[in-house]
Amino acid sequence: MSILDGWSETERRSMSGGVAEAESARKTPKSVIRRFSEEVVNKGNFDVLAELVHEDVKFNSTVAGAAPGIDGVREIFSALHKGFSNAACAIEELVAEGETVAERFTFTGTHSGEFHGVRATGKRVSMSGMAMFRVVDGKIAARWGLEDQLGLLRQLGALRLG
Repeated sequence: MSILDGWSETERRSMSGGVAEAESARKTPKSVIRRFSEEVVNKGNFDVLAELVHEDVKFNSTVAGAAPGIDGVREIFSALHKGFSNAACAIEELVAEGETVAERFTFTGTHSGEFHGVRATGKRVSMSGMAMFRVVDGKIAARWGLEDQLGLLRQLGALRLG
């Protein structure tokens, strides 16, 4: 006998990790961020950008020199995929209130290409970060993010402290 016996299908899915499936059935701000993370960040599928991101998105990132709008988003994640094979972003926590979505994530990948001027090291890296998104009419209108770039550079051997 399971603790979930007697619960509705919706309750069972929610308790057993099916929240993402239930959300994806409708275009909620959280489902947009989950899909962006899976398709763009993890798979490098830039064909879905126009569906998920406003053309004039305000994408505030620690990456200097990126073009404004959707083209800048494409540049940022293209550089990420060129620099790191098997790049993946695991969403650790996702909280939404109206149009605003807060995300805590962990990025992992193998440094197999140049990234921010650092030649490939072959090192497996992990970087934590947080982002706040504003989702309007089912598309990302803005993102403010902080990633542990210092920790990433240390893992790559590009920065030594002490």
